Amino acid sequence: MPCKASLNRSRKGNDGRVRLARRADFIAEKKLNEREVRALDLLARILENKEIASELGVSVPVAEKITRNVFKNLGVHKRTEAILLWKSDK
Repeated sequence: MPCKASLNRSRKGNDGRVRLARRADFIAEKKLNEREVRALDLLARILENKEIASELGVSVPVAEKITRNVFKNLGVHKRTEAILLWKSDK
């Protein structure tokens, strides 16, 4: 069994931490709240408004309002644009 030192060296950097830091910067820059971030994650999973509403525990009109707020904060007009922005900054 390899020693702990060799296990630590075999891993490539802190890529996970870097991605989390970029994601946090993106969220702060775009001024997204927790619910909007969750909705964006659900959008990225290609869920429909009804499914997003169910996952968030809200009504469909509220889910639609949340996604509109996400689009406004990101400066986009379509789900695809929002997803591409979200995925590219991760």
